[in-house]
Amino acid sequence: MTAVPELPEVESVRRMLEPALVGVRIDAVEVRRANLRIPFPPGFGDRLTGRHVTAVTRRAKYLLAALSSGETLLVHLGMSGDFRVESGTASDQGKHDHVVFVLASGQTVTFNDPRRFGLMDLIALGGVDAHPALEPLGPEPLSADFDA
Repeated sequence: MTAVPELPEVESVRRMLEPALVGVRIDAVEVRRANLRIPFPPGFGDRLTGRHVTAVTRRAKYLLAALSSGETLLVHLGMSGDFRVESGTASDQGKHDHVVFVLASGQTVTFNDPRRFGLMDLIALGGVDAHPALEPLGPEPLSADFDA
């Protein structure tokens, strides 16, 4: 049985993605299906292509990749989602590899989600705190915003 990734696992994924993505241009995005838990936003791949990732952060169990366009890529791993970072082209094009990010660094980052409970969305500039998934969340317990 696959367990839901908990906060430490999501933070581990963030730390794995950060050095591969930050400061790097996304050269291409291959979206291999129309949806995961929810449909991908209109123009998803085109809106990411040519953009640089400026930061990879975490808010609760959501990963946030700030983009040079001002948009933010929001990712939730769902129950079984995970990323794979590889040098060169993606080595495995399995049926559960749903999104492949081809980077200018020569690496690929592949999102694999057998159960398709994960999600990806693009948030407009200034809209992160108001996104329906993030707006109801309280302060991060280890942030300066969390106090008595």
